[in-house]
Amino acid sequence: MALKGKTLKAKFEQVLLFAGEPQIVLLSGPAGSKVVAVAINRDGMELPFFGAQVTEDQFVDYIRERFDLRYLLMKPDMKRHFMFDLSSTHEGNVQLARYTLTTEESERLLPDAGLFAREHTEKVELPSLQGRSEETFGIDGKWDLDEFSKLYGQVTDLYSVFSSVDAFLDEQASIDKRQRIQDAFLKPFEGGGSYVSLYKSLTSVQSQSARLDVQGIQYHSPGYVKVKGQTKPLSEVRELVGHIEANLVELEKHYKALYVLLRQNNLLRMPSDRFDKTGVTAQRVEISTRALSDALEAYPYDSVLKMSAGNQLIAAKVTLSVFRRGKRLLEFFLEGRVSYDAPSSKK
Repeated sequence: MALKGKTLKAKFEQVLLFAGEPQIVLLSGPAGSKVVAVAINRDGMELPFFGAQVTEDQFVDYIRERFDLRYLLMKPDMKRHFMFDLSSTHEGNVQLARYTLTTEESERLLPDAGLFAREHTEKVELPSLQGRSEETFGIDGKWDLDEFSKLYGQVTDLYSVFSSVDAFLDEQASIDKRQRIQDAFLKPFEGGGSYVSLYKSLTSVQSQSARLDVQGIQYHSPGYVKVKGQTKPLSEVRELVGHIEANLVELEKHYKALYVLLRQNNLLRMPSDRFDKTGVTAQRVEISTRALSDALEAYPYDSVLKMSAGNQLIAAKVTLSVFRRGKRLLEFFLEGRVSYDAPSSKK
C-alpha cells in the first residue's frame, strides 16, 4: 500500500543481477544507508522495483550470505519499504515512494527463498568489503566434530586479536572506533580475566565487513575448511603458526617465565583494576611480557600496552593467551591433519 506524500531521494549505485534487464539493483540513501530492490510487475511503470532501506552493516551481512534476499527485504533493519520506476532515473537520482508491505502482498512482491548474493551477476563495489581474501585449511586424517570447532576457534580468536590491533593502529580510524576497541579489550579483565570473554568482546566490536566467515567445509578426509576475512590478519595468523614452529623452544621459555611470575605474585586471577601499574612488580611483568612479545613477533608490545590503557597485567595475559592459541593451532599442523595446502591423499 503506497503512503501518500512520503518519498525518498536515492542515488543509483549499480545493478546487482542482470538477466536481459536489471533484476536486482542497489541505491544509496541518506546517512550511508542502502536501498536494495527487485524488479516486479506493476501497471503504470516502465521498470517497476520494490525495495527496502537498510544500513550498510545489514547490506554487508547480506553480501556475506548471512541471509538471503527474501529475508533482507522482509526484515530491513530500517523498517522502510519503497516502490519506484527505475526508468525515471535522472542524472543518477531516483525518487522513491514509501510503501507498506502487507501480508497479502508479500508473496507477490518478495523473491523466492534461497536467492543469495552469490547469484549476483555483477560484483559489488563497496569500500568496506575491499581487502578481503580467502584462506583454505586442508584437513586429513580422522576428526571428531568438536575438533572442527576447536580448529575454527583458534583461528577466529587469533584473527580477532590481529584485526583489532590493526584497526586500533589505523591512523584513519576515528577516536570513537579506537575507544570501542579499547573498551572491548579492557572490560573482560575487570572481573579477573576471562579469555573467552576477551575474544567474544573483540569480535562484537568488529565491523560486519571485518568479521571472519566460513566459506565452506568438507568434512571427509581429505577435506578442507575455507574461511574469508581481511587479508592482513589472515596473513598474520599464518605467519604466527610458522614462527611458533620455528622458535618453539625459545618461546616456551619466555612463556613459562612470564606465567610463573604472574602465578608467584597471585596475578593470574587478579582483576585488572586492582593491579598496581606503578610498582616494582609491574616493571617486572612488563619486562617479561615484552620478552615474550618480541620473541613472538605477533605485534609490537607497545601497541598492546596502549590498547590495555597502560595496564601491564592485561598486556601480559593477552600475550600469554595469543601464544597458547597459536601453539594449539600449530598442533593440528604438526599432527599432519591440517595444512595450508589442500591434501592430495586419496582415501
